[in-house]
Amino acid sequence: MAGAQNFSATSDSHALTVGTSCPSHLVKRVDQEMKPNAGFLSLPEDLHLYILNHLHCRDILRCTSVCRALRQTYMSSSELQYITELNGQRLLPLRSTDNHTPVSERLQLLRDKAHAWFKVDIHSFKTVFIPDELDFLPKQIASGHLYVWDRDENSAVIMPILPIPPQQQIQRNWSPGTFSSVPNSTNLNVVMDLAQNLIAVAYIVDDERLYVDLRALDSDSVHPQAAGQTLSMSELPQRDDSFIETTGGKLKCYGRHIAMLRCLFAVSGTSSQKMWQLQIWDWQHLTISNVRLGQR
Repeated sequence: MAGAQNFSATSDSHALTVGTSCPSHLVKRVDQEMKPNAGFLSLPEDLHLYILNHLHCRDILRCTSVCRALRQTYMSSSELQYITELNGQRLLPLRSTDNHTPVSERLQLLRDKAHAWFKVDIHSFKTVFIPDELDFLPKQIASGHLYVWDRDENSAVIMPILPIPPQQQIQRNWSPGTFSSVPNSTNLNVVMDLAQNLIAVAYIVDDERLYVDLRALDSDSVHPQAAGQTLSMSELPQRDDSFIETTGGKLKCYGRHIAMLRCLFAVSGTSSQKMWQLQIWDWQHLTISNVRLGQR
């Protein structure tokens, strides 16, 4: 063929012999295409994902900011985005086999909660006047309501302060002695949950047995969803020469679960120690979820 010079290539060494009529940039291109490509980006995408999953979230963001292929891998993976979103909000991942919620839904929930703060108007506020008799009492605000329990007077108050229509509003004032319906009993804690129309009263009888009464918040009747009116805390095993005294308690409500943390002082012979008893009930089915003991 006219104008062509000698051209030969060997498959073993990929050496090229090109005549003077072949441009140099074509020589380099042919040489590069014939060399084996074994770089990181030549690996399958699932291996990219596996490797990125073992990196710190900062390194993940650095890699995806300088490489288009890794950026595409990151954007197509809800797991990688979930890891970086957790770290960005300073949260820790929980390894739970009971959580069957897809990662994509958990990622969206994280982002929705984070973006909710941008909708808060810090310049919008409302002044609420609290009665003088409630000034020095512990207060709790939830669901637009103010909750107050006076342990010394054995009284309680719930009042709406930030109504959110069409949310239910409740305003009640329990007079002193209202919760002491059982003789020789002492109230330890009272918790109110407007979302479930629930008021739970923890009390101890004769300084020994601990109970939790479940009532409707808008009335004094038994809560309609409760499996029973009263929850009973398990007794602790003790010897004949031992003595256990309840020194305090904290009651919390988490949906259909109620947790009671009981503080104890135990004396056995010449030794004494502080103890804690934690019990969790499913108050709608009257089952005990967990019992733990601690001591020091």
